[in-house]
Amino acid sequence: MSIHQTINNRKGEIEFRKKLTQQQVEGLSLIDNEFNLEEIKNILNERMLKTFEQIKLIKEKGNIISPYIEIGAERGQRSLVMENDLMAEGAAVDISFDMLKSCDYYHKEFGKEKMPLRICCDANNLPFLSNSIPFIFTYETLHHFPSPEPIIKEVHRVSKPGGSFFFDEESFIKVLHLNLYKGKKNFSKEKLTQNYFMRVLDFFFAEMDCNEVDHGIIENINITLSTWKKSLSPYIEKEIKIESVHFFKSSLFNPRNYLKYFINYLLGGSISGICKKSGKDSKKQISIREALICPSCMDNHFESKLTRKESSYSCIKCNNTYPFVDGVLFLFSDYMFKELYPEIFNLARK
Repeated sequence: MSIHQTINNRKGEIEFRKKLTQQQVEGLSLIDNEFNLEEIKNILNERMLKTFEQIKLIKEKGNIISPYIEIGAERGQRSLVMENDLMAEGAAVDISFDMLKSCDYYHKEFGKEKMPLRICCDANNLPFLSNSIPFIFTYETLHHFPSPEPIIKEVHRVSKPGGSFFFDEESFIKVLHLNLYKGKKNFSKEKLTQNYFMRVLDFFFAEMDCNEVDHGIIENINITLSTWKKSLSPYIEKEIKIESVHFFKSSLFNPRNYLKYFINYLLGGSISGICKKSGKDSKKQISIREALICPSCMDNHFESKLTRKESSYSCIKCNNTYPFVDGVLFLFSDYMFKELYPEIFNLARK
């Protein structure tokens, strides 16, 4: 089994997020059992508050948070917090152009003046110099891949020595689980208003059902703890927490209480934490824009820095041009660019 997404998985992400944006920004009704325009604002506000508290604490512990990269940034709401409330500078990256474009709408809705650099790209090939960025973070993203390993490997490559990688709201497998029936759709009113007894039953016996899967998106809730350990192995220093049903918490590595660890192992649940790349941080720090490299040259294992033009970036080595469209910079290799966004690719290569 491949540890990488297929082209169809990627296209599914793009198509689903486009419909979601139309529903939650334009007010259209395209996807059942998904939040509408008003509901999503409340959800995003909660996410922004949580992000502020978590990353503020990370900063207070001595971690450098600027420049940063947010992977799977969606609407860019968390990057808006980084730019405006935590005074950091960085990039919001996502494979969905429509989601990134919607940041124009949300920064006005939430009264956030400064915008992140928005980059439409593939998390498997982050278009940034190796050893360049001190802080990379992601929420609810790594489970959209067959394995988190390739993405974390890329994060480790891009991270500056001494830099930090923070992730939250990811899942690991429920060993004590049987798919005896299909559960209610995620975010449906029936799901959100279930009583406690039905939630417990679903936890142990219901097969997950969500709109993402219907669109060909990977929802990998079966990542084993051993896979997480292997994926995080490039990092020597790490604080990773696993948690089941809001009661049982344990460290993933060197747990103090092996009974709690075993209960977590059986029940499954959520995983989050922060890792530090080994090595000493150099005093020199480049800006997020100075760290951009050509994704096409990356395919040939060469890191070629990009230069800014009026409405695009270009590569001196291969002469490829990467456009800004509605404020979003496209940084894909030629093959991926043509497959995922053919119309924009054809305009960029004219």
